[in-house]
Amino acid sequence: MQSTPPTEQDMNRMLAVLKIIWMALLGSLAVYLIAGRFIAPEFASPVSGETFAILRIALYVLGCVTLIATGYVRKLILAATGPSAGPAQDGQPSALQKYSSAVIASLAMSESIGIYGLILFLLGKNSTDLYLLVGISAAAMFHFRPRQDELLNLAQLGLPN
Repeated sequence: MQSTPPTEQDMNRMLAVLKIIWMALLGSLAVYLIAGRFIAPEFASPVSGETFAILRIALYVLGCVTLIATGYVRKLILAATGPSAGPAQDGQPSALQKYSSAVIASLAMSESIGIYGLILFLLGKNSTDLYLLVGISAAAMFHFRPRQDELLNLAQLGLPN
């Protein structure tokens, strides 16, 4: 059974939803900054200095791995094929489904880097960790933001066939 390509109206609606999600996730980074700077100073760290140093290195490494993995995960989702190599079937994801899944997954992975910064700030009170990791998270979220040209290219590839 052949599936019809997404209409322009469907694509615009999907992009609007994805942009709302993107803005909400960017807004949550601002909440992390506010929580860290104004609410958390009274939070006493239960971690010793030596343990914190190890945790800090681990979270920075995890942040780098997450950043690199985000691009690969996004490409894997977009390149995923459906259950058959023939014509599109009901169980096969459409271009809109693939694109929205790829964008949401990449934005969520990017946001986790900001969470690492908040954790490090709460435990170590080093504002550099908070600002640096939230900044990297915001840059990654900007890079992986929903874009109309990407969705149009994906839809023009004939997904589903």
